[in-house]
Amino acid sequence: MEKIYRPQEVADQLKIKKATVYELIKRGELKSAKVGKQIRISQDQLDEYLTRTNQTGQPAGLTDALPPVMDIPRFSADQASRQMDYLLHTNGLIINSQESRTVELLRSLLSQRENSLPLLHSYMNDYNSLYSLYYEKTHMALTCFCFRQFEERIGQISHFLPGIEAAVIHICTLKTGFFVQKGNPKKINSLKDLCRSDIRFLNREKGNGLRIYLDRLLTEQKTDRSFIPGYSDESLSHMSSANTVASGLADVSMGDFSHLAAYPQLEFIPLTEASMDLVILKSAMEQTCFASILETINSREFKDSLLHFNGYETFHTGEVQFTVP
Repeated sequence: MEKIYRPQEVADQLKIKKATVYELIKRGELKSAKVGKQIRISQDQLDEYLTRTNQTGQPAGLTDALPPVMDIPRFSADQASRQMDYLLHTNGLIINSQESRTVELLRSLLSQRENSLPLLHSYMNDYNSLYSLYYEKTHMALTCFCFRQFEERIGQISHFLPGIEAAVIHICTLKTGFFVQKGNPKKINSLKDLCRSDIRFLNREKGNGLRIYLDRLLTEQKTDRSFIPGYSDESLSHMSSANTVASGLADVSMGDFSHLAAYPQLEFIPLTEASMDLVILKSAMEQTCFASILETINSREFKDSLLHFNGYETFHTGEVQFTVP
């Protein structure tokens, strides 16, 4: 009988992380099968992968020059609700966001302050973060929405919080756009190029601020999404988007300019600016723990640390505006 392996067993054999095994499966480099809800890899499938690896001298689709990437797994609505209910009964403040680096920075600086509570990070896209705040399943939402004019972001956030007044604390502005291969060999310069049959596009997931902006542009330009090869293929993070294009598995994807520093294989085509904002219910702003968060965001140390991310701007960092109920 053919030997069947779990992902962890494959990782142990190859002396790599289990997350890398999942990445290989996701990219189609390592074939697998599902038994119920469990992923299993047969000996034949593993041998096939190893044969290709030996022929090329490196794992197919992954090179030492590419940083390791692991997308956060998706949650169903039911799973996300149960996760929030659990976190709300722990001793800490829940922050929902896809922006892991900024959350870690805020968490680190807050830990040095009195009257602060631990930050518990729940990885959710912009839409779901505000949805959870609306239903009071979280304490804060760190969002990143694209804009044409800076003031637009307040209207976007208000749209997802009908009838609720919330404080919007600006964190930074950043550059968003398309990741393409170095030298832009496919000559991708505009949204119209995404409809070409020779272009493989990797989209962002529904609910992500970049995806929302892209869909808005496509609607305004009356572009049929079905004409975009790869429109239904989704990435869950900026880094995963960059990694996929750098690996040659897609020609173009969307992300944050600051991630380009890790990928010399890529170039960046600017699309628009985005605003990263921390959203808190106005009724909670007077609590001591939230005052500590606002002080941290306005600190010189926090602002200087943000500038380490290439393309981040802190001209308005710490400014507070309020949504219209």
